[in-house]
Amino acid sequence: MRVLEGKSGKPAKILVCVNPISGGNKPCCGGRGSERLAKALEEGVQAQRINVSVERIRCLNKCHDGPSMRYAPGGSFLLGVEVSDLPTILDDLAVRCGTRAAEDEFPFGAFYPGG
Repeated sequence: MRVLEGKSGKPAKILVCVNPISGGNKPCCGGRGSERLAKALEEGVQAQRINVSVERIRCLNKCHDGPSMRYAPGGSFLLGVEVSDLPTILDDLAVRCGTRAAEDEFPFGAFYPGG
């Protein structure tokens, strides 16, 4: 995986190009397994409760370097992403974005109706 640095900070989402350009000789992220990467990334974000959304989009204009991802808004591009890169990406997202409380956890001092 290669990283093209963008602005740092907390991304609101990670964009995953899943463009399946059909026909022609141009390489595409979708043709290199980005749907599988997006699904695994979504599962990892959910399992680790990382406070970021995963959005599948049609093009990041990095077709020759795909599969491509980008921290948004305006963050780094992740190029040539492979399944083996996902643990590193998930760890980075957890540090940058934090995690959500489990659905069954109540924050201390939460209001309980009728209580």
